[in-house]
Amino acid sequence: MSKYALLSCGLFLMACAQKPVTYVGLADQENSFVKTILPKGGSCPSVTLEMTNKHFSSLPLHDGKFDDAAICEATLPKNTAVVHSSGGAVTIPQSPRKIVIMGDTGCRLKYENGKGMIQKCEDKKEWPFSRLIRSAEKENADLIIHVGDYHYREACNDPVKCKNYQGTLGYGYAPWAADFLTPADSVLREKPWIFVRGNHEDCHRAYEGWNKLLSPVGEQTCVDDQETRYTSFGNFLIVNFDTASVDDRPLDSKSARAQALKARYKKMVETINARPETEVWLVTHRPFWGLAPSWSGPGVAPVNVNLQALTEDLPLPKKVKMVFAGHIHSFQIATIARHPAEMIIGESGTALDLYSDEARKMIPQGYNVFPSDHGYALLERDANNKWIATIKSYDGETDFVCHIEEYGVPCIAFK
Repeated sequence: MSKYALLSCGLFLMACAQKPVTYVGLADQENSFVKTILPKGGSCPSVTLEMTNKHFSSLPLHDGKFDDAAICEATLPKNTAVVHSSGGAVTIPQSPRKIVIMGDTGCRLKYENGKGMIQKCEDKKEWPFSRLIRSAEKENADLIIHVGDYHYREACNDPVKCKNYQGTLGYGYAPWAADFLTPADSVLREKPWIFVRGNHEDCHRAYEGWNKLLSPVGEQTCVDDQETRYTSFGNFLIVNFDTASVDDRPLDSKSARAQALKARYKKMVETINARPETEVWLVTHRPFWGLAPSWSGPGVAPVNVNLQALTEDLPLPKKVKMVFAGHIHSFQIATIARHPAEMIIGESGTALDLYSDEARKMIPQGYNVFPSDHGYALLERDANNKWIATIKSYDGETDFVCHIEEYGVPCIAFK
């Protein structure tokens, strides 16, 4: 697709992603999926599967619909190794050694009656997701993890300020194409993804696109809490815990919502303990230990107190080595006693959260809020099989290198 076509797709309602795009979403063995999007509709194709035993088979895709787009989908059989389509091939790694993690990627458009925010989606400095995804593509990672909030183009009713965005607003297919599918097109075609649901995809917002585009097959009804997914790569397990609908405000511990959250969390801990994998990552949207700029004055505020309370009563298993989250639009690392280190990667496109010098002085011990910049994280195993995190910015420049398996998660700045 030309640069002009890509730019136009972000500004006006045009036929974004003209060619069909086929991509793979990894979940547990029963729910990993392949989907093909036909933006103008049409007949659903088949894909060819190469299995781990080297046998090939054809997998027909079932018809679905999202506005005028055809959503063709199927659940992947166990032991699928490669998914071949007309657009290319996606290899499912047996043991990933290079992983890209990003989050909060959409262009923030929420401006009504003179209030809200308009992020300039056509400005690749102000909304740099297309630059970041091109850089991420060059990493040639084995797996991409998105920790939620793909869709931000909700509403914009100023006839002058919003004229460039008419047709790509709301919760239909066009804003999903402009915010995520089109800029991420080439990496969707090439690499398997783990999709984490963000609060922008909860049942009050862009849930229909989430259900039809990024959820396992058959999940058409919106639920507040999706089932926890366990994606296994031999001895390495990635646990996808849905926190999209967990309120950032304190819950009454006796309320139905608090009890439901506690039960889900307890079940996840018990499941992790019972599984054979000894190296576990937890991926979620809302951080367990994160700091947002305070709304009530200078300073910082913890996010999410409800999740923190769970871990105080029942700590995560020791074999959980890292937690990855988004939601806060910055890069942060928390190293809190008795808990695994947590990395927040919520700076991959949407408007950044800014922390004043005064606020930074109030950051408590164990929390690290790094200088504001858009970017993503590249996780690679070193020669000793330990994970090294490289935090990269707009065009793949290295901001920080973090030895995440060492005490205190030391990070070396390169800028």
